[in-house]
Amino acid sequence: MKVLLKLSMLVCLLNACSPPKNRTEREIRFSKPHHVAENLPTTSELTPEQQSAFDALNRLQVSTDQMNRLYSTFAGIDQLCYPPDTSLAISQSELLMAMKQFVASNCKNITVAERDELAATSVLAQEEYTVSLCLDSSANVTYENGIPRTGTWVLPSVLGRRDVIIVW
Repeated sequence: MKVLLKLSMLVCLLNACSPPKNRTEREIRFSKPHHVAENLPTTSELTPEQQSAFDALNRLQVSTDQMNRLYSTFAGIDQLCYPPDTSLAISQSELLMAMKQFVASNCKNITVAERDELAATSVLAQEEYTVSLCLDSSANVTYENGIPRTGTWVLPSVLGRRDVIIVW
């Protein structure tokens, strides 16, 4: 009798620890803990220009009118908006145009001159960036004028050191 009771308890415990069979792949993916990607390329030392870019991003991060509009995380972790709708490569000059628009709209508590300087410096880390674009599913977006400045942009693994998130 005791053996039967112990065996039935063991079966119940094992069943309780298994994932439900009706969960979607996306639900299972997001229930997993976020992780830092392995083997990300990093530079051993930053050049002064790259360090200035990170410093400018740090300054912009604390200067936005609303919290969490621009922020950095560890490189390679799964972001909240993943999987992205699309990923695109953009040049440093394309990112500069976007950053100027972003800081003009979201950093009104600093001077125009400082906004322009921080925007210009913040893009100097790399020549080209990947943008993982997470759009509002109800938004009707086109790419006629370049990458849409809406939703959430994730610039993954900037110099292999951080992901930069911009919430438009």
